[in-house]
Amino acid sequence: MKSIVCGAGVVGSSIAEQLSKEGLDVTVIDRSEELIKKINEKLDVKAIVGHGSNPSVLKQANASECDIFIAVTQYDEVNMVACQIAHTIFEIPTKIARIRQQDYLLENWSNLYRKNHLPIDDIISPEIEVAKAISRRLHAPGAFDILELADDKIKLIGIKCEKNCPIVNKSLRQLSKDYPEALTNIMLIIRKDKHFVPNSKTELLIGDQVYLVVETSHVNKTMSAFGHNEKESSNVIIVGGGNIGYSLAKIIEDEDNSVTAKIIELNEDRSNWLASNLKNTTVINGDALENEILEEVNISSVGSFISVTNDDEVNVLSSLLAKRGGSHECITLINNSSYISLLSNIGIDITIDPRAITISTILRKVRRGRIRSLYSIGEDFGEVIEAEINETSTFANKSIKDIALPKNVRVGAVLRDGKVIIPNSDTIFKKNDDVVFYSEKSSIKNLEKLLALLP
Repeated sequence: MKSIVCGAGVVGSSIAEQLSKEGLDVTVIDRSEELIKKINEKLDVKAIVGHGSNPSVLKQANASECDIFIAVTQYDEVNMVACQIAHTIFEIPTKIARIRQQDYLLENWSNLYRKNHLPIDDIISPEIEVAKAISRRLHAPGAFDILELADDKIKLIGIKCEKNCPIVNKSLRQLSKDYPEALTNIMLIIRKDKHFVPNSKTELLIGDQVYLVVETSHVNKTMSAFGHNEKESSNVIIVGGGNIGYSLAKIIEDEDNSVTAKIIELNEDRSNWLASNLKNTTVINGDALENEILEEVNISSVGSFISVTNDDEVNVLSSLLAKRGGSHECITLINNSSYISLLSNIGIDITIDPRAITISTILRKVRRGRIRSLYSIGEDFGEVIEAEINETSTFANKSIKDIALPKNVRVGAVLRDGKVIIPNSDTIFKKNDDVVFYSEKSSIKNLEKLLALLP
């Protein structure tokens, strides 16, 4: 399978790197000679200096033989035009574009992206995806990560073992006996700078970051087992009324009547726009780094303080001030991913990496066959994959013990006829089962072969 990635920034280079590792023939296009030089030095891909919307450049990239075209330059218009040329001239079957300007995403203009207009198969809006990710976290206080799987019958939850965690120093075998519904399948443990797939003898330690899958109806039991009995936040403060802050406020207004939200926005014109376009959200024009503003929003009573400006420094400092002022939980957007590992030590509860979310979303669109959902964990740790078992899969009509699973692959849960099954070695997979896997990056290609997703 051949792919073209248009844009060699952090997102484009990360996508190219992952697709290359999985054996795809990848070509990267960017107008920056410096970025293309870095790509050539780092990755085993073809790299071309030029504009991705230029037909001659696409011809040089053998676009007529391409299966997937991914446009992730910093300019929406270049991404859209590049997809148009990829479709009209080179007939590339699948075209994915990152579009950040919210005006292009309004429902009024949805006809724009039909095949006889701008033929883009999948549009990725980083701001909306980030807002959705934050919204999910609001429904599981104490979790640093949460994802809906299998039609929301299953949740993937990331939880940190804090000092008061009652289940540390116990083996997973013992925990599964003590908490048969709440701690059914721990798939990954991140311990200090290392990550690993645990076995039944593994014990949880203070400071561990744990990823597990659980039936959605048992999420509260799981959080309680880890020592988290907090109620969902009924009041939320959002710092930054840009596209992410606005999208999050809209989600809260549209989906959760039990939550009240306030936005603190520094720019007066933007504040007025927000006030005109949000129905039930209070908009405060001011600086979130000023104590007077934090006192105005009664920071000591705030359940979740969410800082999503474009400035990492503002996000970190405002979160620390809110935490000191009594806010229960702080969720902080960090654009520079190298900072993330440092922040948990200074009081930041949850960090959001917008690039990681964007990359995960795009890779989910790229996946072949019957993969229904995909989520990247950490910095190149691995992926949680939800896939449907088909009749040609190695898994069909076999039990786990009869299948030679690739190293560092774990089966988390099975959804069959609307019911959740936590599998053991004797569980037999059937056609049309939805199965949740965790796989290290190095094993993804082998897992896809077993699932009959690759030739």
